[in-house]
Amino acid sequence: MFGTLGSSLRLKPLKTGLMGFQQGSQIVVDDLVLGRMDFGGESQRGWVRIDLPGSGCQWVSDWSSADQLEDLPNAQIRRVDLALTTWNGEVSHDDVVAAHGAGRFTCRRPPSLEQRLSSDPYAGRTCYIGKRTSDKFMRAYEKGWEMLSGLPVGIDKAKISQVMGHHPAGIYRCEVELKPVDTNIPWEVIQRRDHYFAGSYPFCADVLPGVESDFMQRRPEKVAQSSLELALQNVRIQYGPTLFTALAAYGGDINAVWDKVVGRTHNQTLLEAGVLLVDHE
Repeated sequence: MFGTLGSSLRLKPLKTGLMGFQQGSQIVVDDLVLGRMDFGGESQRGWVRIDLPGSGCQWVSDWSSADQLEDLPNAQIRRVDLALTTWNGEVSHDDVVAAHGAGRFTCRRPPSLEQRLSSDPYAGRTCYIGKRTSDKFMRAYEKGWEMLSGLPVGIDKAKISQVMGHHPAGIYRCEVELKPVDTNIPWEVIQRRDHYFAGSYPFCADVLPGVESDFMQRRPEKVAQSSLELALQNVRIQYGPTLFTALAAYGGDINAVWDKVVGRTHNQTLLEAGVLLVDHE
């Protein structure tokens, strides 16, 4: 993937791993950090975690080589971020807010919009769309002002007219974060980045016209699992206290309470949702 840099890649050990992994290492070329690897620990059952941030992705010279990762045993993409940067004002903060109001981020249901604003006009504004715990989440922000955030105190940002050849006010970034919560992330997303970005939200297709949209397919078992989970949650909310009191009244004999309340026929709606055809946690 890294072309001529590939032979120079090495692991620089860290003190500990992340997310429950026993060990961690930076993936480096000399002092340049491209990403990190975490591994080890009984709780991780032999998994290895590779994290390649955007700064590391910039050094990839052959994305097609990533196809070979799919052949590794049980290899999975646990998260992928797709970013589109516009440089000359093609997209703005106000455009994103207006698009949300017009329903251009609605797929199955309207996602929430949270704005991060500042009294400093050069601090940059940010939109967060959806929830980070869902399959997709979008962050859109004024990238030009964010690029100037590391300048020393005292420098007047209003007088800076160019960043990488463009005015900072015109540089905007839209980032879509994908996770396999109710859907699978196919390996082809690495090769078809534009297509899956365009397929994330109607707004993304608007800002990337002429690109065929690809969509993450919702795992069919998730529909059934969610249907049963919601039904049981409804039972708990409506009847949970009654059942708890009944359990105490019967001296903790759950079978006695069960015999009093359980039905003898199936819920037809849940059957039609396929809840008996999939496993449930």
